[in-house]
Amino acid sequence: MPKVKINDVEVEVPAGTNMIEAAAKVGVEIPHYCYHPNLSIAGNCRMCLVDIVGGRAPDIACNMQARDGLAIRTDTPAVKKMRQSVMEFLLVNHPLDCPICDQSGECRLQDYYMEHGDYDSRGIEEKVSKKKRQDIGDKIVLDAERCVECSRCVRFGDEVTGTGDLRLMNRGDHTEIGMFPGERLEHHYQGNLADICPVGALTNKDFRFQRRVWYLRETASVCGGCATGCNIQVCHQEGEVFRFLPRRNDAVNKSWMCDHGRDQVPEIAGLKRILRSRVNGAVVDVEAALIALAERLKSAKRVGVVLGSRATNEANWGLLQVVRKNLKSARVFVVGGNDPGSVEYADALLVDADKNPNSAGVALLAAYDGQVETSEALGSAMSDLDVLVVLEDDVLGRLGKSAATLVYLGAFKNKSSEHADVVIPVCHSVEMDGSYINRQGRVQRIRRAVNAAGDSLPAWLVMERLGAKLGSAPGTGMVAAAFNAMAKAVPRMAGMDFKALGEAGLLLAADPSQPEGGDARVETSV
Repeated sequence: MPKVKINDVEVEVPAGTNMIEAAAKVGVEIPHYCYHPNLSIAGNCRMCLVDIVGGRAPDIACNMQARDGLAIRTDTPAVKKMRQSVMEFLLVNHPLDCPICDQSGECRLQDYYMEHGDYDSRGIEEKVSKKKRQDIGDKIVLDAERCVECSRCVRFGDEVTGTGDLRLMNRGDHTEIGMFPGERLEHHYQGNLADICPVGALTNKDFRFQRRVWYLRETASVCGGCATGCNIQVCHQEGEVFRFLPRRNDAVNKSWMCDHGRDQVPEIAGLKRILRSRVNGAVVDVEAALIALAERLKSAKRVGVVLGSRATNEANWGLLQVVRKNLKSARVFVVGGNDPGSVEYADALLVDADKNPNSAGVALLAAYDGQVETSEALGSAMSDLDVLVVLEDDVLGRLGKSAATLVYLGAFKNKSSEHADVVIPVCHSVEMDGSYINRQGRVQRIRRAVNAAGDSLPAWLVMERLGAKLGSAPGTGMVAAAFNAMAKAVPRMAGMDFKALGEAGLLLAADPSQPEGGDARVETSV
């Protein structure tokens, strides 16, 4: 690997690394607008100009690849003057509407002016006026006056979605981002345009004027909208979630996420949440519901349990332990497919046809247990079961039939919860810690961002309390302990530790039943 120097600090980086990324490895930020790690190089903003030691002229760091012996400086008087000049050029026609701009707090124009601008204005000409507040799509508003022509949005449409919708129009100081007459954004990744816009030109309708970003806290987590498991930041304040943002993980979703994933935010505090336990239609506390459930399970002769493809690994592991320790004759099932009402859209980029975040995790536990049965078996056995316990999946909605007594553990109302004799609310993914396994076989952490709504409990904790009432609990008093116990037992998770999952996740070991050289994918049909 080539060795380069940034401000006399030597660093070794992979071949092909550009100098913006190389500098970041030694803690040096090179300012930039047009550069994005998951888009092609445009080199048109010139904000990343640096001095090359021994070179004849400055050059842009975004298009400068590391090579042995290359040395640059980012702190010379010449570099500082170049950055100041670029800032002056960009602000010549920029409107002075920072107080009402929704990008305030995460605007690179503001940030870089304070760091690299700080000049007395020499502008005497009237600023060029451009179109403001243009409705260009279901999710996006365009303010052309604020645009710095970085072309990120143009390249996103050309290279990621392949739609080629946004273009740079006109020349000189009349250049602006726009669309052809009568055209609108139609793809399912519009929110990413607001994410990558370094200024306030493209803003997200769903978040506009909802909160100033400096009030928000961010928690790293995983999207539960489908089997892809896009890495996200949950942005929240005082117990309320305001938006999901994609979190960069080049092995999973790069820097992107779909609009359907973002649309889950209103559901967290929506009217479909289950907030109270219920027994035979009457509202009770969780303890009473658990007692009622335990009594039904003890008295039943034929018990069925459905593992949840929407539930965490820890919840499914806990439920499996409760069954094997206390209900030895119970039958365990997995119900394939998506819940009714799930988004039908899928594509080759990120959106998977499987709308369950943990189908792979359930499949892994089913293979480990060896006695888990299919949807078809459940359909045949349903009329013979005295009690059926369902974890999160809408079994009644998927199969259209139920057992004599139905127990539902979940976060959202559905056909199963409506017809259940016992209902116990469990936490949404933003309200608890845990893990999912995505379609690649990558084990990824979710993290608690806000407190649980209503009487909701983490599903793994429900299993602990239920197991105790039946006689033998799984014995994992913390979510990390539940994961580590599972990892110790399941061969393909050998050596994994909850803390070691970090923010990028870990791939399962290769399936020994697959040909040598195959990948670590988990077969999601049981």
